[in-house]
Order: sequence, then structure tokens, then C-alpha cells
Amino acid sequence: MYLTRAFINPRRRGAPAFLDAPQKVHAAVLQAFPTDPPTNGGEGPRVLWRLDRDDPRRPVLWVVSPDRPDLHHVVEPYGWPAAGTPFESREYKTLLDELADGQRWAFRVTLNPARARFAEERGRSVVAPVVDPGAQVEWLVDRTPKWGFIVPRADGDGPQGRPAVLIRDARKLRFRRGRGQPPVTLHTTMFEGLLEVTDAERLRQTLTSGIGRARGYGCGLLSLGRAR
Repeated sequence: MYLTRAFINPRRRGAPAFLDAPQKVHAAVLQAFPTDPPTNGGEGPRVLWRLDRDDPRRPVLWVVSPDRPDLHHVVEPYGWPAAGTPFESREYKTLLDELADGQRWAFRVTLNPARARFAEERGRSVVAPVVDPGAQVEWLVDRTPKWGFIVPRADGDGPQGRPAVLIRDARKLRFRRGRGQPPVTLHTTMFEGLLEVTDAERLRQTLTSGIGRARGYGCGLLSLGRAR
């Protein structure tokens, strides 16, 4: 597995449109591999990507993948192709091997918070976005145990403590998968906080296969860093 980082220059012609089109980024990421990479189905390793846009001067495209990608076709029109290292890839195995139960890590992930509800007018369940920030944090905290970790409480471990997680970015994206296709509306939220590993093997699977919905459109890539 590889973790790859490429910086995007929003001043380049076409870069803003690229950043606002998840289907274009998805296609560009898939073009980074000589053969079709795994992108859906099952729980095995697959290609994941995420755009971090909290620094508007230098958005970052992250890619997790079984094979090392070649992102020159992204960097040349939208990044800094003359830079010494226009993009860089690192082996992911070192981090995966280091994980152990009880560890605490800083994390970041962009997800598509949504719940299924029964719609009487349709006679079936439909997926509805969770848009209230407080409800989004609750939605995340409720689901983390099945991903191999929990979010500790910032004010202690009691049930009344505040979860150690913040919302860094929230966007409503509207795009078309292709010409003539109906528009797609996607609500995404970037969470950042602290996690505690409860099942290291499950967390390894989470890091390599992604979590939640809309993984093809920039959601589900969980990244870890040293906890301060």
C-alpha cells in the first residue's frame, strides 16, 4: 500500500473547476494506474482519495492505493510541475505495522454523513443527509467502534464529556456523473480529532479499504498523525 500527496495550485487555469468536480478528480486518480485498480466491493484494499482544502492557497490531493500512482497528468496542468518533487509516495506498511490497541492518534477524514429512513410516500427506505453539525459529530462517534477505534472524550472518559473531534470543513457538492446523467448532490464533512485504537486489525482494514459512503467521490480516506 502507498500513501501519496500532491499539491494543487488553485491559480492554474482549470484548477478551480477541477477541485469542484469530484467525478473529474475520481477519473484523474484512476488514470494514475496502468491497470484498473480496485475501487469498490468487498473489504479489501482499494483506491481512496481525499482533497484537503483548509489551506485555500495550496489544496492537497491525498491518495491511498495498493500500487504506486503516477500523478504527473494531475500535477502538470493543476499543480507545480517545476517543483523538485511535484508529488510524493510513501510506503504505508510502516504505519500499518505500528498500530496497536490502546494507542492514540490524531486523525482526519472526510465523510458523507447520512442515515436511512423509511419514506412512506415512496414505500421504501431512502438515504437522507445529516446536516446539523452536532448531529454529524454524534453520527461519527456512534459508528467508530465498527471501524476499529473510538473517539475519546475531551473532558474525560465519562458519557457527558465532549468528543475530541471538530468539523474542519463542510460542503454541498452538486455534479453530474456524465453527460445526460441526472445531477448528484453530495454533502461532505471533514472531521479532525483524536482516536483511540480498540481493534488494530480492524483499523488496518479501515485505513486500506475506507469507510462510509461516496468513497469514489473523495470520502472515506482516514489519515493518522502523531497525537500531541
